[in-house]
Amino acid sequence: MNRMDRSLVVFCLLLCLLPDCLLSTREMENYVPERCRYLKAHEEVLQRKCSGHYPLVAVTKFQDTFIEAGEPFALYMTASLDYVLVLMKASPLHNCQKMRFLDVTSFNCGDKNNTVILKSAAMYCFPFHIQLPDDLMQMCLMDHDMNLDPLKEVLKTKRGVIHYALGDNGAERLGIGIGIGIGMGAWLRLLALPLSISICMSMVMAMQRL
Repeated sequence: MNRMDRSLVVFCLLLCLLPDCLLSTREMENYVPERCRYLKAHEEVLQRKCSGHYPLVAVTKFQDTFIEAGEPFALYMTASLDYVLVLMKASPLHNCQKMRFLDVTSFNCGDKNNTVILKSAAMYCFPFHIQLPDDLMQMCLMDHDMNLDPLKEVLKTKRGVIHYALGDNGAERLGIGIGIGIGMGAWLRLLALPLSISICMSMVMAMQRL
């Protein structure tokens, strides 16, 4: 298949998928995606391991278009190391040393079960280990001159969860784009889509690299 044929196929696929893509991205706000629903039955408490400001090197490496360098982030893990939660952008959740997931916009904060409710938020769940928390943990611990044990723990986590506070919580709404790439932003958009559409989009991304 020559370059012109590939471009035509990619363009046609995008035209077919764009309405679903835009709808799914909007619906991600204040919505628990199917891949995240296991968290609602998860009784384990999340413990904060480190917090800091999103580094420029991470912006360059992961190409996450939903967060800018210098914005706050925090890393939380369960005792079982089943998953690691990355809080992105400013929100009252950063004041919680311990918390438990209730919904995408609400968490039980602290030992007294005070409920923190956000006006708008979005989350993405990876059913596998991801590198972003590993890199953020390493940089965060080094910046604060902390013990490296949490780095050993995050490397053992099985799944990754990324949570963004939006709107009046101190962040803008999720940007909606159709840029095709292999950065974190592209993966997050794929995770926002139904499985069948995600597979098609993955095919488009693969064809772009041919």
